[in-house]
Amino acid sequence: MKLKFHLLALATILILAIPAASRADDLSAKPSAISVEVSGFRNDKGQLGCSLFNGPDGFPRDGSKVFRHMWAPIHGGRAQCVFPGVPAGDYAVTIFHDENGNKKFDSNFVGYPLEGYGFSNNVKPVLKAPGFEETKFHYDGSGPKPIPITMIYR
Repeated sequence: MKLKFHLLALATILILAIPAASRADDLSAKPSAISVEVSGFRNDKGQLGCSLFNGPDGFPRDGSKVFRHMWAPIHGGRAQCVFPGVPAGDYAVTIFHDENGNKKFDSNFVGYPLEGYGFSNNVKPVLKAPGFEETKFHYDGSGPKPIPITMIYR
């Protein structure tokens, strides 16, 4: 009887231990994602537009060449765009503060920006928009990759 009880107790412990071990493995596995973390908004109006490019083709303006795009709300002068399941490779990000909610990056008649914007690597353009090479970063495809960007207003 004692032997049956000990075997039953051992089997119960093993059964309970296996799911706990697999749960611990699940918790330690970090999902693959590129997380664009933006600060420096002048207000919380509108939304943040984030575009993720996976090559120089069309960078930074051609929306038809964007690998992924998303919108995010702004709270307390900060916003975050998370692109899950991104494969390994070289990427670059463009962002803009769509203050008026028209889903367009507004500029004046000569192309001078009327809304805030930014680029990965916090590249600050001087006379023209930066190229893909200046703003690119490598993502190894595992775990979260934070990309901090500070908003630029002119």
